[in-house]
Amino acid sequence: MSSFNRATLVKVLEILDSANAGEALAAARLASAMVREAGLTWDDALAPQIEQPQPRAIGSGPFGYRRDRELSPHEQFFMVLLSPRTPGEIKRRLRGLEARVLDGEITPQEAQDLKSMYKSFVVG
Repeated sequence: MSSFNRATLVKVLEILDSANAGEALAAARLASAMVREAGLTWDDALAPQIEQPQPRAIGSGPFGYRRDRELSPHEQFFMVLLSPRTPGEIKRRLRGLEARVLDGEITPQEAQDLKSMYKSFVVG
């Protein structure tokens, strides 16, 4: 199981202040999934010191996500956007797709490109 990354959670929670309701909702869902997938409760995540839960049989992926399920395009989008390994040029390009990703209106090719970026910059 990967360790819980509070700094990443903070970055995701900062997006809750977005004027774009879809972006704020996606950030809330991602934050909730990060806490849940790490095997924590919100009380655990907000505690001054986080005690890691016992490892699960299922392997954990980046940001504590389970490896046994396919991430949605908006989850992949935020993980690529928040990854310190993603180049600034790619992050700027992603910002142009943001509204369409959140509305679920990306093309199959864009979804494939997003998956490829996720594999390169987050999982890689």
